[in-house]
Amino acid sequence: MRLALPAPPVVTGFYRMLFATLLVGAWLAVRRERVSFRGRAALGSIAAGAFLGLDLAMWHTSIVLTSVAMATLLVNTTPLYVGLWAALVERVRFETRFLLGALLALAGTVLLLGLPHGSAGDVRGAALALAAALCYAGYLLLMRAARRGTETLPLLLLTSASATAMLGLAAALQGDAFAGFPAGSWGSMLGAAVLSQLGGQMGVIWSLRYLPATVTSVALLAQPVGTALLGWWLLGEAITGIEALGGAVVLTGISLASRSTLARPEGEAYLPQRPAR
Repeated sequence: MRLALPAPPVVTGFYRMLFATLLVGAWLAVRRERVSFRGRAALGSIAAGAFLGLDLAMWHTSIVLTSVAMATLLVNTTPLYVGLWAALVERVRFETRFLLGALLALAGTVLLLGLPHGSAGDVRGAALALAAALCYAGYLLLMRAARRGTETLPLLLLTSASATAMLGLAAALQGDAFAGFPAGSWGSMLGAAVLSQLGGQMGVIWSLRYLPATVTSVALLAQPVGTALLGWWLLGEAITGIEALGGAVVLTGISLASRSTLARPEGEAYLPQRPAR
């Protein structure tokens, strides 16, 4: 997202999803797979895509307002929202480890948001990242319902198309330009589509065939750490001691919450999943 500048962040998200949608559609066409949806699954996929589009619009904007480490760390609080929804709405029983993890993540977030910032943009960027995590929780919950009885690739195609439309609408309402960018911007957009969108999502789906969901969930905590290191290396964004402490507290809380099993009253296991960013 940063390397795609001066392309507006929402427009970069639009092309990220557009390129990914076209690639998935081309793959389905080459394999001559029949694409069909049940009515409820189709509506759920479209709604999930709309939430995904809102998530990307806010998160991509947060990346250019604050540090990439801060934006990526806070957007990965999604499992806490999913777990709270499961407990409060679906009457899933809380596990002590989840409650402890949620409190730790909240404490770390408060610590990070209370840091002295260089500009109001940092605070706005952090707030947008937290709002994006909430939208991604909505995406996960809708996708969980829509994917029942529907193949992965057709579902991904419709969801991606819906997200593309939402991002295009958001960019148009902001008056963002959709062209006139240097070659480096277009290369970054294509890289986001291939590496982040398709590679990341497919990698998580593939890993879930061989690893327990809890292992995959915790392994994905490498995202904020890797992003912080890349931000330091490629963008020169240094990490202060207090930021490292706050980030460690948030990561510990997310880890505890993600590893907990929330059991439904009838005994069915419920595992809140972390997003693939």
